[in-house]
Amino acid sequence: MNFTLAIVSTNTLSNIALQSILADVIPNVDIQLFNSVKEIKEFAANTPVVHYFVGANIIFSALDFFTPLQAKTVVLCEGESAIMKSYGFRTIDISQPEKTLLKSLLGLHQFGHPHGHERLEETAEKGSTPMPVLSPREREVLKLVVLGYFNKEIGEKLNITPATVAFHRNNVSSKLGSRSIGHLTICAVLHGIIKLEEL
Repeated sequence: MNFTLAIVSTNTLSNIALQSILADVIPNVDIQLFNSVKEIKEFAANTPVVHYFVGANIIFSALDFFTPLQAKTVVLCEGESAIMKSYGFRTIDISQPEKTLLKSLLGLHQFGHPHGHERLEETAEKGSTPMPVLSPREREVLKLVVLGYFNKEIGEKLNITPATVAFHRNNVSSKLGSRSIGHLTICAVLHGIIKLEEL
């Protein structure tokens, strides 16, 4: 099923950053950015299935619109928001560090799609680009990188030199198309190299 993720917030930079992260977490999905309730209402009227990531300030200005959509809505908060939870909305604290934010988004994705890894495999069979094949050593290095170890520490754990670790890291980054720890973390979790609970 094709669907759209709608990010509705007045903070354009946060919208773009979240769009980038979500594109990694949920590949092959249409992600649209909106700055107002009016824009999202017009869009939703013509779009069959939409999941919403909505700024807390937007929710209160359109509570009548979003309340029936609670199951499809995540409220973007800065800090803990007991008030949003009391209304029945799921929340994500967008002010937390990147790694914690990634863990929250991946947890949310796994909660909503408990068979997420199988869905990725199905998507790959339908023509999207699957994750490149990593050697067993590259998978080990990726896992330790995601866990925050430095090259020297990884070398000690795997009984290889730091230069060899750097070689494997470069291969992993090249194959996955990114040096971003956030992107590497998403790939590692979504493809079963590391469990979310290990982060």
